[in-house]
Amino acid sequence: MKPIAAVARLIGVDQLHVGTVVGKMSETKAEVVENIAACKDKLGVLKPVLPVASGGLHPRLVPALLETFGCDVVLQAGGGIHGHPDGTVAGAKAMRQAVDAALYGKTLEEYAKNPQELAAALKQWRT
Repeated sequence: MKPIAAVARLIGVDQLHVGTVVGKMSETKAEVVENIAACKDKLGVLKPVLPVASGGLHPRLVPALLETFGCDVVLQAGGGIHGHPDGTVAGAKAMRQAVDAALYGKTLEEYAKNPQELAAALKQWRT
């Protein structure tokens, strides 16, 4: 993955899928962390590349994702948005609310006391 990330950076891509530490992808946490570093670490004058995580992602997984990836990440949560019991718009709101909770240092359950979308998502995805 390191050579792929280097070539991607050389040709100017904006983002690169690097695996995930939760969800349904099979990489180990160590492999994903190494892939993230390949995208973000200083490499001459080349700009960093946003690492992308996807594969079984939903709002409940956001804190673990941000802990591993940091804030410079693309989270692709198709089913985790479209599968929300109240529809796609509510799913998008729930995903954003989960990000906000993590950024504000609150647990998802604590943050979900007010936003209804996140509360419904936490019921939908128990783990």
